[in-house]
Amino acid sequence: MNREARFLLAAVRRFLRPQCPLPATPDLDWDRLASLASAHTVVPQLYLAVKDSPVPPDWLARLRVQFEAAGRYNLALSSELVRLLWVFEREEIAAIPLKGPALAVTLYGNLALRTSSDLDLLVHPRDFPRVRSLLACNGYRQTSVQHWPGDAPAFRARERQISFLDASGAFSVDVHWHPLSAYIPENFDPARVWTTLQSIVLGGREVRTLAPAYLLLYLCAHGGKHGWERLAWICDLARLLQLEPEVDWDAVLEEARRTRTRRMLATGLLVARDLLDADLPAPAARFVAEVPQARALANDVWSRFENGTPIPTPALDMTGFCLRLFDTPGQRLRLLFGTWIGPSEADYRALKLPPFLFPLYYAYRPLRLVARRLLGRSRW
Repeated sequence: MNREARFLLAAVRRFLRPQCPLPATPDLDWDRLASLASAHTVVPQLYLAVKDSPVPPDWLARLRVQFEAAGRYNLALSSELVRLLWVFEREEIAAIPLKGPALAVTLYGNLALRTSSDLDLLVHPRDFPRVRSLLACNGYRQTSVQHWPGDAPAFRARERQISFLDASGAFSVDVHWHPLSAYIPENFDPARVWTTLQSIVLGGREVRTLAPAYLLLYLCAHGGKHGWERLAWICDLARLLQLEPEVDWDAVLEEARRTRTRRMLATGLLVARDLLDADLPAPAARFVAEVPQARALANDVWSRFENGTPIPTPALDMTGFCLRLFDTPGQRLRLLFGTWIGPSEADYRALKLPPFLFPLYYAYRPLRLVARRLLGRSRW
């Protein structure tokens, strides 16, 4: 592991536990450190960890500018989130913020302490058509590409979300009708989420968010889907474990066993412990010991961070990771089908087929991917 990666890891640990020391800084490439923090979206954590340390003043000033800019954007994003939730509430539409400013407040109590780029809202599938109309009335345009106009075709999106952008181009909103993508195994019952919500205060208003047990499972699913490639996602999980050591572990572990997603949960817990020294309560530690496959997966995450693997991780490498992360053959087949055969927005952009010809996309996508591979294009 290079000096900058080692220092960044120590800085995020110090952010979570201020008593943790920072390593010595001789010959540290400060610009490289800042770039690495940006790639892992942990600039706030790095800034707070080093602001009172002997670091180059001009470099610290530049880092502070980034930190304050992110904080201002998060404040604007939270204001827009509250406004949209109020718009939906007037129409009696329930929406749950996922990640973004709501997660910053839930985990860190401060909007400036978590980098956000957009808003993610979970709604009931039945409400999605109305949500789309309301967003259009409020100056948003749909940016997701569908294979055909209309509400029914929208539900074919394999990520189970549709993206929108406001008129100014400042705010992007992803509307989800399911917490997880279609090719990711459900590690909790989506219906139960709506009956166990907790409240936080955001922008002076009460906002409903995921209860700790379901937030933990959601973070493990989201991080696992992306191979835990960003340190920020590991920091979120470590912080949740720090805040909620007495989370309902019986419910969490029962969901993982019921949904046959034990590796997904165990890997997330191990990654948080390995990289950020998260303390695992006794039930979690016993559970991790029962899932030996999680150790190799957590080692994979550590190795990628140690070796400075570029972000995002190449698609083939991520598929290989997820194939080992999932517990059952059926889940692995679903992943392969969903990512390499099931059509994506890129396929819809390249070829427009009417609804009755939609099955042809399942032949078109693999052919298109092979053609792009042969042409040496890396973006699939």
